[in-house]
Amino acid sequence: MKFFITALLALVSFNSFAINLWPTIPFVKGADLCQYQDAYGRSRSEMAQEMVSQAERLIKSGASGKEAMDLLVTIDALIDKNRRLAVQGYGLDVTLEATLKSYVDALYQQYRPRSKNISFTHAMPVVDVVRAVRNGQRPGYLDQNLLSKLDGFAWGTYAYAPNCRGEILVTIHIVNNDGSTLNFHAQGKPQYVMSTIAARMFEQFQRAQFPSRVRMGSRTLELVGAPGAPVDRAPSPMLAEQACEMIDARLPTRTEYEYLSMLGDWNGGIGLGHKPWALADGFILAPTLRNPSPVRRPSDVNDREFKYYCVR
Repeated sequence: MKFFITALLALVSFNSFAINLWPTIPFVKGADLCQYQDAYGRSRSEMAQEMVSQAERLIKSGASGKEAMDLLVTIDALIDKNRRLAVQGYGLDVTLEATLKSYVDALYQQYRPRSKNISFTHAMPVVDVVRAVRNGQRPGYLDQNLLSKLDGFAWGTYAYAPNCRGEILVTIHIVNNDGSTLNFHAQGKPQYVMSTIAARMFEQFQRAQFPSRVRMGSRTLELVGAPGAPVDRAPSPMLAEQACEMIDARLPTRTEYEYLSMLGDWNGGIGLGHKPWALADGFILAPTLRNPSPVRRPSDVNDREFKYYCVR
């Protein structure tokens, strides 16, 4: 009995794929890829030719050779100075952390799933959090006892992007307590780049997992997925049905497809969308053909592929 309860709890944890993270996200600054691109993106001869061309244009405008060279050196020094001023200050890591968490919360406010699978929780006492913020510090204390209250923590790396247009390249690493990791990366302006990572994290943790279990009335439906992917395509309903049989499963019924679609992609279900889905006995479920019934023959639609997943 004890083994059964332990296995059931593990199954619930796996199905929900929820993660409770330390809210402080430390960042490590990587190489300046913009500067690297400037230095090594062109050959020495190409850079020399560019300098010669600039000097020639200045001389044609009336500058002497020495004046042209001095002006080029001055402009180059000003560019380097501006770049140093832009990156010498602190706070970019705080901006990245804050925008990531705010974008994640915005997605939850937009879609409002029944369960929130990504949480940032302060394991330390709230009074210590307030004290750190009041002193202009980030709440950063974490020991083994506090870590045991969390599922893991996130840390990040960032580097100035090689396109030299004010973008940064950011990677978020999520480390679970068992040592396993997940990584998400994106490139963009500092104030927007974390929106892409937040969307990928939301999809990773909130979308239905395979295998998982869903309650339907008095029974439980196990979502197995297709043999080669969670949701796959087949050239005919018969081939989809055979694929499910090969993994000791079956195709969902119309009622099961539609109930899981009502749950939605962010509540453990799978949306139907507009594509036809394979049913048993050579039929399909065509969500866009409701009159008189969405259960049709493949010849009733123009699609040559039919989506499916398997259940038990």
